[in-house]
Amino acid sequence: MQFGPSVKSKGRNGSEVADVTPIRYSLSRGQRLIPHLHIWGFYFTPFIVTLVAFFVARLIAMTIVFNFKGIVVFGILAISILFLFRGLFIGLIDIVLTRRCEMDITIEDKAMGVMLGTERFYLFLDGVTSISRFHRDIWTVQHWNGSVVHILASALPGGQLQHLQDMMQFGRTPEGVATVVERGKVITNIIAADRKAEQNSKQE
Repeated sequence: MQFGPSVKSKGRNGSEVADVTPIRYSLSRGQRLIPHLHIWGFYFTPFIVTLVAFFVARLIAMTIVFNFKGIVVFGILAISILFLFRGLFIGLIDIVLTRRCEMDITIEDKAMGVMLGTERFYLFLDGVTSISRFHRDIWTVQHWNGSVVHILASALPGGQLQHLQDMMQFGRTPEGVATVVERGKVITNIIAADRKAEQNSKQE
Protein backbone atom coordinates (compact mmCIF):
# COMPACT_ATOMS: atom_id res chain seq x y z
CA MET A 1 0.00 0.00 0.00
CA GLN A 2 1.43 3.38 -1.01
CA PHE A 3 0.33 6.96 -0.53
CA GLY A 4 0.99 9.92 -2.81
CA PRO A 5 1.40 13.64 -2.02
CA SER A 6 -0.94 14.97 0.66
CA VAL A 7 -3.79 17.41 0.00
CA LYS A 8 -6.24 18.51 2.71
CA SER A 9 -10.02 18.69 2.25
CA LYS A 10 -13.06 19.52 4.38
CA GLY A 11 -16.10 17.33 4.92
CA ARG A 12 -19.76 18.42 4.83
CA ASN A 13 -19.77 19.03 8.58
CA GLY A 14 -16.69 21.26 8.30
CA SER A 15 -14.38 18.73 9.92
CA GLU A 16 -11.16 17.83 8.18
CA VAL A 17 -11.43 14.84 5.92
CA ALA A 18 -8.42 12.52 5.78
CA ASP A 19 -5.76 13.52 3.25
CA VAL A 20 -7.06 13.50 -0.30
CA THR A 21 -4.23 11.37 -1.66
CA PRO A 22 -3.89 8.49 -4.09
CA ILE A 23 -4.41 5.33 -2.05
CA ARG A 24 -2.76 2.30 -3.64
CA TYR A 25 -3.31 -1.29 -2.55
CA SER A 26 -3.83 -4.73 -4.04
CA LEU A 27 -6.79 -7.10 -3.69
CA SER A 28 -6.58 -10.87 -3.76
CA ARG A 29 -9.09 -13.10 -5.53
CA GLY A 30 -10.82 -13.92 -2.24
CA GLN A 31 -11.12 -10.26 -1.26
CA ARG A 32 -12.96 -9.60 -4.52
CA LEU A 33 -14.92 -12.86 -4.79
CA ILE A 34 -16.67 -12.80 -1.42
CA PRO A 35 -18.15 -9.27 -1.85
CA HIS A 36 -19.07 -10.14 -5.44
CA LEU A 37 -21.02 -13.19 -4.26
CA HIS A 38 -22.70 -11.14 -1.53
CA ILE A 39 -23.87 -8.59 -4.09
CA TRP A 40 -25.18 -11.09 -6.62
CA GLY A 41 -26.21 -13.84 -4.20
CA PHE A 42 -24.41 -17.01 -3.07
CA TYR A 43 -27.11 -19.22 -4.61
CA PHE A 44 -28.15 -17.02 -7.52
CA THR A 45 -24.60 -16.77 -8.94
CA PRO A 46 -24.02 -20.53 -9.47
CA PHE A 47 -27.58 -20.85 -10.81
CA ILE A 48 -27.00 -18.21 -13.51
CA VAL A 49 -23.54 -19.57 -14.36
CA THR A 50 -24.97 -23.09 -14.70
CA LEU A 51 -27.84 -21.80 -16.83
CA VAL A 52 -25.47 -20.04 -19.23
CA ALA A 53 -23.21 -23.10 -19.36
CA PHE A 54 -26.25 -25.23 -20.30
CA PHE A 55 -27.31 -22.83 -23.07
CA VAL A 56 -23.74 -22.66 -24.43
CA ALA A 57 -23.46 -26.48 -24.36
CA ARG A 58 -26.74 -26.80 -26.26
CA LEU A 59 -25.57 -24.14 -28.71
CA ILE A 60 -22.41 -26.12 -29.40
CA ALA A 61 -24.43 -29.33 -29.82
CA MET A 62 -26.84 -27.63 -32.25
CA THR A 63 -23.87 -26.25 -34.19
CA ILE A 64 -22.30 -29.70 -34.53
CA VAL A 65 -25.49 -31.19 -36.00
CA PHE A 66 -26.18 -28.03 -38.08
CA ASN A 67 -29.58 -27.44 -36.46
CA PHE A 68 -30.20 -23.82 -37.48
CA LYS A 69 -33.31 -23.37 -35.32
CA GLY A 70 -31.49 -24.72 -32.26
CA ILE A 71 -28.50 -22.48 -32.93
CA VAL A 72 -30.74 -19.40 -33.07
CA VAL A 73 -32.78 -20.30 -29.98
CA PHE A 74 -29.92 -21.27 -27.67
CA GLY A 75 -27.68 -18.53 -29.06
CA ILE A 76 -30.27 -15.88 -28.24
CA LEU A 77 -30.86 -17.35 -24.77
CA ALA A 78 -27.14 -17.45 -23.95
CA ILE A 79 -26.49 -13.93 -25.24
CA SER A 80 -29.56 -12.53 -23.44
CA ILE A 81 -28.52 -13.94 -20.06
CA LEU A 82 -24.93 -12.76 -20.55
CA PHE A 83 -26.16 -9.26 -21.42
CA LEU A 84 -28.67 -9.01 -18.56
CA PHE A 85 -26.11 -10.17 -15.98
CA ARG A 86 -22.97 -8.79 -17.62
CA GLY A 87 -21.84 -7.22 -14.35
CA LEU A 88 -21.86 -10.64 -12.70
CA PHE A 89 -19.82 -12.28 -15.46
CA ILE A 90 -17.39 -9.38 -15.92
CA GLY A 91 -16.60 -9.57 -12.21
CA LEU A 92 -16.15 -13.35 -12.26
CA ILE A 93 -13.91 -13.23 -15.34
CA ASP A 94 -11.76 -10.54 -13.75
CA ILE A 95 -11.40 -12.62 -10.58
CA VAL A 96 -10.42 -15.73 -12.57
CA LEU A 97 -7.94 -13.98 -14.87
CA THR A 98 -6.40 -11.51 -12.42
CA ARG A 99 -4.66 -13.02 -9.40
CA ARG A 100 -4.14 -9.68 -7.67
CA CYS A 101 -5.91 -6.47 -8.65
CA GLU A 102 -3.85 -3.30 -8.19
CA MET A 103 -6.03 -0.40 -7.05
CA ASP A 104 -5.36 3.35 -7.14
CA ILE A 105 -8.15 5.55 -5.78
CA THR A 106 -8.64 9.05 -4.42
CA ILE A 107 -11.44 10.17 -2.13
CA GLU A 108 -12.09 13.86 -2.65
CA ASP A 109 -14.70 16.33 -1.46
CA LYS A 110 -17.45 15.31 -3.87
CA ALA A 111 -16.08 12.40 -5.87
CA MET A 112 -14.03 9.23 -5.75
CA GLY A 113 -11.39 8.84 -8.43
CA VAL A 114 -10.58 5.32 -9.64
CA MET A 115 -7.57 4.74 -11.86
CA LEU A 116 -8.36 2.50 -14.85
CA GLY A 117 -5.28 2.02 -16.99
CA THR A 118 -3.68 5.44 -17.39
CA GLU A 119 -6.85 7.47 -16.82
CA ARG A 120 -8.70 8.32 -13.62
CA PHE A 121 -12.50 8.06 -13.67
CA TYR A 122 -14.71 9.73 -11.07
CA LEU A 123 -17.85 8.66 -9.20
CA PHE A 124 -19.87 11.34 -7.43
CA LEU A 125 -20.10 10.44 -3.75
CA ASP A 126 -23.72 11.55 -3.39
CA GLY A 127 -24.55 8.74 -5.84
CA VAL A 128 -23.24 6.04 -3.49
CA THR A 129 -26.05 3.66 -2.52
CA SER A 130 -24.31 1.47 0.07
CA ILE A 131 -21.05 1.00 1.95
CA SER A 132 -20.79 -2.57 3.23
CA ARG A 133 -18.30 -4.81 5.03
CA PHE A 134 -18.90 -8.09 3.15
CA HIS A 135 -15.30 -9.17 3.80
CA ARG A 136 -13.49 -8.54 7.07
CA ASP A 137 -10.67 -6.72 5.22
CA ILE A 138 -12.76 -4.85 2.64
CA TRP A 139 -15.21 -1.97 2.44
CA THR A 140 -17.41 -2.38 -0.65
CA VAL A 141 -18.82 0.84 -2.10
CA GLN A 142 -21.75 0.51 -4.52
CA HIS A 143 -22.84 3.36 -6.80
CA TRP A 144 -26.26 3.91 -8.40
CA ASN A 145 -24.74 3.55 -11.89
CA GLY A 146 -23.72 -0.04 -11.13
CA SER A 147 -20.09 0.64 -10.33
CA VAL A 148 -18.56 -1.25 -7.40
CA VAL A 149 -15.31 -0.28 -5.67
CA HIS A 150 -13.60 -2.50 -3.09
CA ILE A 151 -11.43 -0.58 -0.63
CA LEU A 152 -8.91 -2.23 1.68
CA ALA A 153 -10.10 -1.35 5.19
CA SER A 154 -6.59 -0.81 6.53
CA ALA A 155 -5.94 1.70 3.72
CA LEU A 156 -9.00 3.84 4.50
CA PRO A 157 -8.57 6.34 7.38
CA GLY A 158 -11.59 6.94 9.59
CA GLY A 159 -12.02 10.49 8.32
CA GLN A 160 -12.40 9.37 4.72
CA LEU A 161 -14.80 6.56 5.66
CA GLN A 162 -16.95 9.04 7.59
CA HIS A 163 -16.87 11.41 4.63
CA LEU A 164 -18.07 8.63 2.31
CA GLN A 165 -20.92 7.81 4.68
CA ASP A 166 -21.87 11.49 5.11
CA MET A 167 -22.00 12.05 1.35
CA MET A 168 -24.06 8.88 0.87
CA GLN A 169 -26.59 10.13 3.42
CA PHE A 170 -26.60 13.59 1.81
CA GLY A 171 -27.47 12.01 -1.54
CA ARG A 172 -30.64 10.61 0.05
CA THR A 173 -31.90 13.99 1.29
CA PRO A 174 -34.15 16.30 -0.80
CA GLU A 175 -31.22 18.69 -1.14
CA GLY A 176 -28.97 15.87 -2.31
CA VAL A 177 -31.51 14.60 -4.83
CA ALA A 178 -31.93 18.13 -6.20
CA THR A 179 -28.15 18.44 -6.53
CA VAL A 180 -27.94 15.17 -8.47
CA VAL A 181 -30.80 16.20 -10.80
CA GLU A 182 -29.24 19.61 -11.47
CA ARG A 183 -25.85 18.06 -12.15
CA GLY A 184 -27.47 15.61 -14.56
CA LYS A 185 -28.99 18.53 -16.50
CA VAL A 186 -25.62 20.28 -16.69
CA ILE A 187 -23.88 17.13 -17.93
CA THR A 188 -26.64 16.56 -20.51
CA ASN A 189 -26.22 20.12 -21.81
CA ILE A 190 -22.44 19.68 -22.02
CA ILE A 191 -22.81 16.44 -23.99
CA ALA A 192 -25.35 18.05 -26.31
CA ALA A 193 -23.05 21.03 -26.88
CA ASP A 194 -20.11 18.73 -27.64
CA ARG A 195 -22.18 16.75 -30.15
CA LYS A 196 -23.38 19.93 -31.84
CA ALA A 197 -19.83 21.25 -32.06
CA GLU A 198 -18.68 17.93 -33.55
CA GLN A 199 -21.47 17.99 -36.15
CA ASN A 200 -20.62 21.58 -37.10
CA SER A 201 -16.96 20.72 -37.50
CA LYS A 202 -17.86 17.81 -39.81
CA GLN A 203 -20.09 20.03 -41.93
CA GLU A 204 -17.28 22.55 -42.37
